[in-house]
Amino acid sequence: MQVVIKGNPIYNGVVRDGAIIEIPVPAELHVLALAKGPDSGDAWDLLCRKLPSYGFMNPIGKMHISHLVIDGVEKRFH
Repeated sequence: MQVVIKGNPIYNGVVRDGAIIEIPVPAELHVLALAKGPDSGDAWDLLCRKLPSYGFMNPIGKMHISHLVIDGVEKRFH
Protein backbone atom coordinates (compact mmCIF):
# COMPACT_ATOMS: atom_id res chain seq x y z
CA MET A 1 0.00 0.00 0.00
CA GLN A 2 1.13 3.56 -0.69
CA VAL A 3 -0.16 6.58 1.21
CA VAL A 4 0.77 10.15 0.25
CA ILE A 5 -0.18 13.44 1.92
CA LYS A 6 -0.91 16.00 -0.83
CA GLY A 7 -1.55 19.72 -0.64
CA ASN A 8 -0.24 23.24 -1.02
CA PRO A 9 2.48 25.02 0.96
CA ILE A 10 1.67 27.77 3.41
CA TYR A 11 4.08 30.71 3.21
CA ASN A 12 3.78 33.73 5.51
CA GLY A 13 0.31 32.52 6.51
CA VAL A 14 -0.95 32.28 2.92
CA VAL A 15 -1.76 29.07 1.05
CA ARG A 16 0.22 29.01 -2.21
CA ASP A 17 -1.96 27.34 -4.84
CA GLY A 18 0.78 27.45 -7.48
CA ALA A 19 2.79 24.66 -5.87
CA ILE A 20 1.93 21.16 -4.75
CA ILE A 21 3.68 19.23 -1.99
CA GLU A 22 3.51 15.45 -1.71
CA ILE A 23 4.79 13.67 1.37
CA PRO A 24 4.99 9.87 1.16
CA VAL A 25 3.89 8.28 4.42
CA PRO A 26 6.26 5.52 5.57
CA ALA A 27 4.60 2.09 5.83
CA GLU A 28 5.11 2.04 9.61
CA LEU A 29 2.87 5.12 9.90
CA HIS A 30 0.01 4.05 7.61
CA VAL A 31 -2.14 2.99 10.55
CA LEU A 32 -1.92 6.54 11.94
CA ALA A 33 -2.65 8.17 8.57
CA LEU A 34 -5.71 6.00 7.98
CA ALA A 35 -7.13 6.05 11.53
CA LYS A 36 -10.85 6.72 11.88
CA GLY A 37 -13.03 7.43 14.86
CA PRO A 38 -12.78 9.63 17.93
CA ASP A 39 -8.99 9.19 18.30
CA SER A 40 -8.17 9.94 14.65
CA GLY A 41 -7.10 13.52 15.43
CA ASP A 42 -4.60 12.30 18.01
CA ALA A 43 -3.34 9.67 15.55
CA TRP A 44 -2.88 12.35 12.87
CA ASP A 45 -0.96 14.63 15.27
CA LEU A 46 1.32 11.74 16.21
CA LEU A 47 1.89 10.90 12.53
CA CYS A 48 2.87 14.51 11.81
CA ARG A 49 5.25 14.59 14.78
CA LYS A 50 6.92 11.36 13.62
CA LEU A 51 7.43 12.36 9.96
CA PRO A 52 10.66 14.35 10.61
CA SER A 53 12.34 11.24 12.03
CA TYR A 54 11.77 9.67 8.57
CA GLY A 55 13.25 12.69 6.79
CA PHE A 56 9.98 14.46 5.94
CA MET A 57 8.60 17.74 7.26
CA ASN A 58 5.83 17.99 9.78
CA PRO A 59 3.03 19.49 7.64
CA ILE A 60 1.20 21.17 10.54
CA GLY A 61 1.27 24.92 9.90
CA LYS A 62 3.37 24.49 6.77
CA MET A 63 0.93 22.86 4.39
CA HIS A 64 -2.77 23.02 3.49
CA ILE A 65 -3.57 19.33 3.07
CA SER A 66 -6.16 18.74 0.37
CA HIS A 67 -5.97 14.97 -0.17
CA LEU A 68 -4.66 11.69 1.04
CA VAL A 69 -3.63 9.57 -1.92
CA ILE A 70 -4.13 5.88 -1.16
CA ASP A 71 -2.74 3.51 -3.79
CA GLY A 72 -3.07 6.25 -6.41
CA VAL A 73 -6.66 7.21 -5.50
CA GLU A 74 -7.13 10.76 -4.17
CA LYS A 75 -9.44 11.09 -1.19
CA ARG A 76 -10.46 14.51 0.12
CA PHE A 77 -8.70 15.18 3.40
CA HIS A 78 -11.58 17.06 5.09
